[in-house]
Amino acid sequence: MTRQSQEGVTLIVVLMFLMLITLVGIIAVKRSTTDLKVATADQIDTFLLNSSDSANKRIEKIFDNDTDQDYVDAVIEGTGMFGYYLSQAGSTNRDDQYIFCYNARLNSFAKLNQASIVKPNGGTVMTTGSGYCDISKTESYSSARSNSVTQINITRPSRVVVGQGGFKSVTQGSGIQANEPSNESAVFNIRSTSILPSLSNASKEDINDCLKKPIDPNDGSTESLDECMKDEGVATKTLVQQAYVKNVVDNTVCYGFGVGDGKIDEDCQKLVGIDVNGNRKTAANN
Repeated sequence: MTRQSQEGVTLIVVLMFLMLITLVGIIAVKRSTTDLKVATADQIDTFLLNSSDSANKRIEKIFDNDTDQDYVDAVIEGTGMFGYYLSQAGSTNRDDQYIFCYNARLNSFAKLNQASIVKPNGGTVMTTGSGYCDISKTESYSSARSNSVTQINITRPSRVVVGQGGFKSVTQGSGIQANEPSNESAVFNIRSTSILPSLSNASKEDINDCLKKPIDPNDGSTESLDECMKDEGVATKTLVQQAYVKNVVDNTVCYGFGVGDGKIDEDCQKLVGIDVNGNRKTAANN
């Protein structure tokens, strides 16, 4: 074999070796890209889960102190997220959805002027404010970075709760009266839906329209919030939590007829929001 033919064979071997290196490099790049997508998807899922869980923990915190203003607003007041259902007679408002946009930076939490109440199929019951998140507004984002949006839907289901035994819903410390709904403890479904609008090609208008969809339609034909987000390709995570709120009767003598100083008990004043003479307290004298 001549020197020239040997050089030609060497050149071919080198070229084949370079092609092999290039092929291995392409495979490695494709594999790393796939791994990155999987890692990114997992991180997004974890981030959305934490966002929804943060909102649920904020709701749980309400019940840590029954004298806190958040507790009064949410439970005692008839317009609160739980008080709305507890104050209504019968089951006329069962399955209604109490909707508000969660913002951890705000001091006030889920007041009626920041909420919307709708029927399961989306029909409006009460809208004094706008409970729906609006991704074009910074106050709708749950963090200062304006990356995630969390909307909360609360319902008190009319269906019997699985696993709830006989008399479990009866108020502790009371008798059993037929057809007396105020004598029942309550079960609530809390759905916290978090989304990342920036990772979607959907328009702001389309995403806002999805946020106005009912979370759990009962007519079988209305598109749900989750279904709408999926169709629009929006990264979404809905965390469902069930809260069991017990009614415990704790009798307090508010006014002693014929005895005492003729003034309303201090505990009663705080409970129902009145002053010592029975007048409704206002923001000025709180």
